[in-house]
Formats: sequence, C-alpha cells, structure tokens
Amino acid sequence: MSSRSFQAAVLTISAVLGLTSCGSTKTAPTSPSSGGTTGPSDVLAIEVSCPVSLLIGQKGPCTAVARLRSGQLPVVSLDAAWSSTRPEIVAVDSLGVVNGRAAGQAAVIVAYGGRQATASLVVTAEDALRIDSGQADQGDFRPGSTVTMWLQGYYSVASAETGRLSLRITDQTGTVATTTPLTVGRGGDFFLLSSTFVVPRDSVEVCRTAVLEVGLVTIAEPTSNASGLRCIPVRR
Repeated sequence: MSSRSFQAAVLTISAVLGLTSCGSTKTAPTSPSSGGTTGPSDVLAIEVSCPVSLLIGQKGPCTAVARLRSGQLPVVSLDAAWSSTRPEIVAVDSLGVVNGRAAGQAAVIVAYGGRQATASLVVTAEDALRIDSGQADQGDFRPGSTVTMWLQGYYSVASAETGRLSLRITDQTGTVATTTPLTVGRGGDFFLLSSTFVVPRDSVEVCRTAVLEVGLVTIAEPTSNASGLRCIPVRR
C-alpha cells in the first residue's frame, strides 16, 4: 500500500495535467493557464470536466477551461474557485481534485471570471477495483531476468467488513507470482502494489492484475490489455 505522500503527489500531477480526467468538456483547451490576468469581461463561458463516477475513497481531477472573447481556451483550474453542493458526498479541494466521501450524487461548481459551470458526479458503494492510467515496471524483461511490476488504483469494499487485496503476475501458461494478500477494511482507498519475480524461460509476455477478494466474490482488474498497461512483452 502506498504512502499518503505518494498518493498526494499522484493526484496533484493528475489534477494539473488532466491525465485521468473524464467528463463532458466539449472543446479541448488550446492554450495554457492565463495566470489570473484575464478580466471578467473577457470570459464568455466556463467549461468543466470531472469523473462521472467515483468509488467511496476515490479521488480524481476536475478540469476547468475558460472560453475567452479572443477565442483562446486557457485551462484555469488552478485560478478558479471550487465548491460542492454536497461536500459530505463529494468533496473538492482548491485544485479541483474531487474525493468520493459517501454514496450519492452531488454537483461540483467552478467559478472564474464572473462565470460558473457545474458537473454532476455519482459516488457508489460497491465491491470494486479501478485502475489508474499511470503504471511502472523495472528491469530487463528477458527470460530468466529478475524484474518488478507495479499496479496502482482504487479499491472499494461495501458488502463485508474486510477484503483481501493482492497483485497477481501471469503469463500465457498461468500464474507466475502472487503477492501476500493485504487485508483492507470497509470503504475505499488508493492502493499501490508491486511484485518482484523472475521471468519464466517460456514466457511470451507477463501481465499484472490486481485481485480483490470480498467473501466468496473475486474481482480482478484490469481484465484486458486494451490500455497497453497490463502486459509487457518478453524480449529474446
């Protein structure tokens, strides 16, 4: 499990760059932040994008873009004022990072240059895993080499008091390595798991999967390599 400082660093970077944001911004920003120099009369509208849903304990970045009279679309997330209609459901900080607190629905409000915009978010209480886009690995992925793979994201436990969280490494023949399961409590939080292992001689590729066991239910994510982050080819 990661330290709180690592979690804060990951989320701050994501908030500034919008790496994991998803939402309904209609037009991508085309210029950097205005640095607070734009006058209210120059701002025609504000557009905001946020994650459409969160698990309890999950954080994610919202992004605010100003539509200026000049035609520019600066990102103004760091200069805007953020608030939530129901902070007990969804909290939002001064950077626009939202945090799912309890199951329900809330709206995030962003204000800048005399304009406002809102985005609706739903927080769900469920047994689930959600994988972040940023992953890491280390080593020369060749047969017989010792390598390390990391996987990060969020877990949520709702149907039991505790769950068991682990990282499983597989190749085309089956399981290569599995970390000792961590006991996690009801609710949700950020996780960072890692496994150091020897690449089998016959492996074509090695893949990482987070596994959450809640009672008799086993949840595994990611289930495919569509994002290109789950598996690493073995070089020969």
